[in-house]
Formats: sequence, C-alpha cells, structure tokens
Amino acid sequence: MAPRVYSKKTKNAQEAHEAIRPTNMMNESGGANDEQKKLYRLIWQRAVSSQMTDAKVVRTKVTAEVGKGAVPDFFINGGRVKFDGWLAADPMSRGEDVELPKVSVGEILKLLEMRSEGKQTEPPARYSEAGLVKELEKRGIGRPSTYASIIKTLEDRGYVEKISKALHPTDTGDVVSSFLEQNFANYISDSFTARMEDELDDIASGKIGYEKTLSDFYKPFSKDVKSKNKIDKINNLGEADPAMKCPVCIGPMIIKLSKTGKFLSCAKFPDCSGARKITGEKLEGPKETGEACPDCKKGKLVERDGKFGRFISCNNYPKCKFIKKDAELERRNSTGVSCPVCKDGMMTERRGRFGLFYSCSNYPKCKNAIKAKPTGNICKYEKGDGSICGALMMEGTKTIPERCSDKTCPNHNPHKIAKAE
Repeated sequence: MAPRVYSKKTKNAQEAHEAIRPTNMMNESGGANDEQKKLYRLIWQRAVSSQMTDAKVVRTKVTAEVGKGAVPDFFINGGRVKFDGWLAADPMSRGEDVELPKVSVGEILKLLEMRSEGKQTEPPARYSEAGLVKELEKRGIGRPSTYASIIKTLEDRGYVEKISKALHPTDTGDVVSSFLEQNFANYISDSFTARMEDELDDIASGKIGYEKTLSDFYKPFSKDVKSKNKIDKINNLGEADPAMKCPVCIGPMIIKLSKTGKFLSCAKFPDCSGARKITGEKLEGPKETGEACPDCKKGKLVERDGKFGRFISCNNYPKCKFIKKDAELERRNSTGVSCPVCKDGMMTERRGRFGLFYSCSNYPKCKNAIKAKPTGNICKYEKGDGSICGALMMEGTKTIPERCSDKTCPNHNPHKIAKAE
C-alpha cells in the first residue's frame, strides 16, 4: 500500500523541515524516563495515525421533549464514531467532542439528574503561546521557523508576561502598542506584514529582485521615521481614580509609566510635582542619608523608591552605580555558597524581571549570576587541555540531574553527555 501524502494547508506553509518519526513503528513505547516516554508516545501516535484511514464520525443532535408547553426542549450536540480509523491510534485527538449514546426516535429517557448554572458573559480568553501561533498562521504573519523567536522577543522585551500559560500584556507592551498604532499604523497592519512575507518568498524563489523590494520599503519608511523624531514619549496611561488627589495641590491625578513601573502623577505636571505610588501612598522623592558614597568618594547616598521598594544609592547615578546593601536582607537571601569568580562574595537569591536567579553579593563589581540555586559543588568536567571547568553546580529537577551553571560546558546538559557515551 502506498503511503498517504498530504498537501499544504496554506500557500505560505513551509515544508523544508522533515518530521520526527519513529524508525520502527512496532515499538509503541520508548525513553528512559516518564517525560521521554510521553514524548515518544506522542510522536508514535502522530506518525502512525497520519498513515491510517480516515475516521467516520456522525455529527448529530439529540432533542428531548419535556411535555408540551411546559419547558423548552433539552438538546445536545455531539457525535458517534461509526469507524475508529486513525482515532484508534490517537484517541485523545478527538478533543472535547461529546460522544452521544445510540438512541432511537420516540425513545423514553429517564431523568437521572438536573442542575442549573448561572453564567455571565466573559471577555475572550487571553492567547496562550499555541493560540498566538494559530492566530499568526490565520493572518499569514510569520513562518513556522520564526514563531518561536517572535514569542521569545515579546517576553524578553517585557511586552507580555506569562501567567498560568496565558500571555498578558504588560504596561510597557500597552504603551508600545499604542505608540505604534498612533504613529506607524501602516507598518504594523496585517495586510502590510503578510504582503512583505509574500515578497520575501518571491525573492527567495527568484521571482523578484531584492533591491527593488528594499528600496520600495526603506525610502518611505526612513522618511516616516525622521518625521516622527520629535514625537513626545507616550507614558500617560489615562486618568486615575477621581478619589485619588494630588498630595501637593489636591488636584486630579493621572497614571504614568516609568522605568520602575506605574505611578500616579499630578495632572498639572511639571507645574506641580505631586506624585503617589500606584497603590495610593505618597511617593517621596530622594532623601539624603548624610553619608558619602564609599565608591566614587564624590557623591552622597540618597534613599529613593525603586521597582522593588526603597533603596539607598549614590546620587551620581548613572556615573556611579553604587547601591548600599541591606545586611539583614543579604543574610536572609544568602545561599551560603561562595562565589567562585571573585572569591569574596556569596551567591544570593534575587528576583528580576524573569523570576528568581542567584548572583554574587558583590554585584555590580562581580556580575557572576546563575539561573538556579547553587548546590555548593564545583563542576569537575575535564576540558581538552586537562583543566577542570570549575563553575558552580546547580540544583536539578525531576527530569534534569544536578548540572553545571556554565552554558558552554557539556555538563550543563548531562543527558547529552550520557547519550554521547
């Protein structure tokens, strides 16, 4: 029997990447741990089902009459599988389709249970990463090879954050989106992006030359960029709660965005400098502590507000980036593991834009940082010149054992070493 061959779903679908498939279809399971076994099973199911015959599912609607004029009839939509076909290999792919029992016209049904639920209209659900990819495919934006990098860029630049698998726009993302929509609407439209994708495909296939395409784009684009150079930065996110008054002039306030997050500013700024935290507390300006900066010897230490609360730093920032350490906080967050780079600091738990990480307590003088908690062990991997790696080892997970914190070290991914051996 000849293998089944499938055509492209859309004209922009790429077929350059070969599928991953098992080399022996008779092996229904494989892998060294639960995660690998689940992955193999998924690959096996998709590979086998792609070569099986179509399933036959009858879509139907069952309606139950409950007395004439008494209450509205009850009904349910679903289906019945007449022939399993490829569903025999991959039954979970049927999704949430309701399997209906076999009934006949006029059959009397027995009421087993009755429940009533109150529901309200809800806004559309946020995109997950998979949902966003489907939307990009639907609109003809991007390619399979670029979807991952598009999502990574959105997260790395802080335009979105992932909460329970859903992508939520950040304040920065809202501001950037508003700025582009107001000033560069032509260049972020679906039609423009899709057209550019088609032209790039035509260049790749040799149908058109790249010089004309680049010229047609960059000449008007450069002109538009230059004309927008004097645009004021968009940091106004709208009016604040009317009950929230300026602490200085008792006037109305607006929500603004700064590098450290949202805050409330007097609507009369710069004539009035009154400000509050987004939670309503009065936002105090920098206060001198009376101490000289021990680093640059020229500046004075001031206490100011930051993204993660009040902190003390040099008033000559950014020329001097000295930040006074909170000894008690450093003690509580210390892992007790010495920094192998500067030999003087301790690896300390910190929280950044992308969650927890561990860095040297001597930051910014020592910028050694790792993404997982150190175990205190040193990597003993022997390099080609006979020396050992020497980087800190990090705690493992259920599927990944203790590993090296140096990404360039082969011991950073122990599975690859085991496979090579």
